[in-house]
Amino acid sequence: MNSDTSAQPNSIASLLRDLRENAGTLLKQQVTLAKVELKENGTRLGGHVAKIAVGWVITFVGAIVLLVGVGQLLGVLLEAAGLSNDTAQWLGPVIVGLVVSLIGWMLLSKAKKALSHDVLVPQQTIETLKADQTWAQNKLQHSHESTT
Repeated sequence: MNSDTSAQPNSIASLLRDLRENAGTLLKQQVTLAKVELKENGTRLGGHVAKIAVGWVITFVGAIVLLVGVGQLLGVLLEAAGLSNDTAQWLGPVIVGLVVSLIGWMLLSKAKKALSHDVLVPQQTIETLKADQTWAQNKLQHSHESTT
């Protein structure tokens, strides 16, 4: 009878050695996968944040320009329609400001909704780790059963 367990292909020592080597490789692959997945999620998140920022800037600049230009024009039109000069001067910019604010709110809402659907958690990595855990448990269970 040979007492050297390292020579037996199905010995616990050889199985544990294989498991250790495979676990090291697997861990490296999982870390690489997590990095890639986090980078992709971060890139997508950055794009949505940029859209929110652009939407805010456009809303702000548009509101200023429209409140000044179109607000004055609308004030003149309201005055020509019979409103007093004082009322027409403030009502024109208020109407234009309301329209611009609604447009900006719609842009921000759309970007916020898109942002809320993105997940930063590396889902693929988590699923793979769970599958690897199940595999390792099965491998250890079968090696234990074969030695008994």
